[in-house]
Amino acid sequence: MPKAAGATRTRGLPAQQAQGRSGELDVLVGEVRTTLLQNSHQVNADTVARLLDLDPGGRVRTASRPYSHAISPDLRTGVHCPLVTGSGAAADGIGTVLARASLTGGTILQASARAHLVRATSERRLPWSHYIADPGVIEVSGRSGGQDLVSGFLGDMAGAPIRDRSHAALDLGSVGSRLLDRIQRMPYIDRSPMLRARRTRLRFAVIWQPPDEAVPERPAPDIEFVVHDESLRTLCLYLPPTTHDLADIVAACENLALHDWLLSTVAALVENSRIGADPASAVVARIRPTIDHLLHLWMPAAGVAQNLSEIWAALEHSPGFSRQWASLCGQIQNQLLLAILEGPRAVGPGGPQLSGGRPG
Repeated sequence: MPKAAGATRTRGLPAQQAQGRSGELDVLVGEVRTTLLQNSHQVNADTVARLLDLDPGGRVRTASRPYSHAISPDLRTGVHCPLVTGSGAAADGIGTVLARASLTGGTILQASARAHLVRATSERRLPWSHYIADPGVIEVSGRSGGQDLVSGFLGDMAGAPIRDRSHAALDLGSVGSRLLDRIQRMPYIDRSPMLRARRTRLRFAVIWQPPDEAVPERPAPDIEFVVHDESLRTLCLYLPPTTHDLADIVAACENLALHDWLLSTVAALVENSRIGADPASAVVARIRPTIDHLLHLWMPAAGVAQNLSEIWAALEHSPGFSRQWASLCGQIQNQLLLAILEGPRAVGPGGPQLSGGRPG
């Protein structure tokens, strides 16, 4: 894996504080995959409900404000596999993974898979009924602590290449990828994408500070966000013990993955639009899908729990997500103005010609 291209670290914990107390294990790991729905236009609410109706016994949850957003029921996957550790120590996990899909704006498709790692309650394997009774929990046997497991799951957080993994090891990304592929093959969409966009991966891990090690004057989360390449990001959160709502934490990670995808996708489209080389009308024609389908979806921290809003506050400080987004939107706006000013070739009876000779 390529060397990390950039990282954001805020309020880093001392090493001994991050390790936690000996014998305890309380870690959430997950991966969010984000892509564009393979359809030529935004799908309506009825189609969204059909695409996300993945479990006949579950319910698709929907919201219309501040933007349309729908989430599928959780799907369970049983696992019994090795867990990668940073130290190379042996660790084994058995339990269930929870996965779900979501659609934002009828356009952006996400799938996330997560598991809560806890210490095994028995030295021997128990009947599957024991593990199924606690969905989303993987019991870990072995002596590895939370930091060791997080280091193995995320790779070297200092920027070294992520470690190679055994094909038999826990792979949450594959669970999410299969879910995306399942939805993209459904007959309710035409599989003609409105634009070309790269699929991104956000791999995340959460460690809770034990109560006797939490720092009262620093209640906000400690964050490390790393961009490894065009598609892979990692996020590590150290949370205070009072922040233990797993649903809220997963939603915050999904929201970050959504906005990282938006930023990366729009930046790539603007970069490849030949600004300064071609007439502004031709540039605008290339980036029109961005204007039509993506720009209005930029709402950082929308739907994120108040006690997790510090995640976005840290990322706004460095690297400055919204500053980069504002710069991209400014470039797009300038091209729109230039298309109007270019003259009769760009301005017809219906206004600027924004798309391949078709009226805007």
